[in-house]
Amino acid sequence: MAEPPDLAGLQRWMQTAILDPDGDLDEAARTLTASEMLTARQRLAIYWRGYRLRLLETMRGLHPGLTHLLGEETFDRFALDYLEARPPTAYSLSRLDEGFAAHLSATRPDDARSREEWPDLIIDMARLERVVTEVVEGPGTENTPLPHPDDLPGPTDLPALRPAVAPCLRLPRLAFPVHEYLAAIRRGEDPDPPAPRPVCLAVNRRDYEVTMRELDPANHRALRALAAGATVGAAFGDACEPGPAATLLHRWTELGFFSGFHEPGFHETGSDTTTPTGKGAP
Repeated sequence: MAEPPDLAGLQRWMQTAILDPDGDLDEAARTLTASEMLTARQRLAIYWRGYRLRLLETMRGLHPGLTHLLGEETFDRFALDYLEARPPTAYSLSRLDEGFAAHLSATRPDDARSREEWPDLIIDMARLERVVTEVVEGPGTENTPLPHPDDLPGPTDLPALRPAVAPCLRLPRLAFPVHEYLAAIRRGEDPDPPAPRPVCLAVNRRDYEVTMRELDPANHRALRALAAGATVGAAFGDACEPGPAATLLHRWTELGFFSGFHEPGFHETGSDTTTPTGKGAP
């Protein structure tokens, strides 16, 4: 007598089966029992239709901009192709599209020698909407006392400052202004697809509100360097004088881009010690 399948193996089979309507009929008959009214395959189809619909509804909810851009039918084809290639494994449906933009990039129909623009538009929209989900669902600063612009040091000490960026700040670079298209969709408009234009964005959440701001490329590079742990002096280098740098840091602090400031500390056992500064900091 054959050993019954273990629960984990049965769950993996069920997930594969309900994502594949053209799967092995014999395997379905061996694994499931038929009822008086339905075959094993027909019983499986009930779960297949319901599960697929739930996943598609989730993908559309995560990507309203891309759904509007492509139309629901075309979007569903892209989404199903992704789900078949990468069946969901995360416990949360908000993570269902984590690899969607990468899948679209890997399966784009043009090759590197003859790039077309429209795949970049689709990929950028998917990327931005994933960024928005990460900003919404991830940790934020709502329960954290944020630094005040007055906490910024003077010109002499400013280059050594190491700001800590907010955990919900994301800094994507895109080939299309898809943030404008997405904002228009949210306002209930029916915008035309955007023309290509490189954009550098700062996507952040403050007081549970998500904002998308376009930054100058040089300022965006500096902010990305700060996010990677650089000091103000290293981030701005020779590209910006202390006065303009201070103005930018003042503005970014007002916008909630930083969760704290760290001053250079003393050397102890070969390591740097940093001290947080800012309103409400210990």
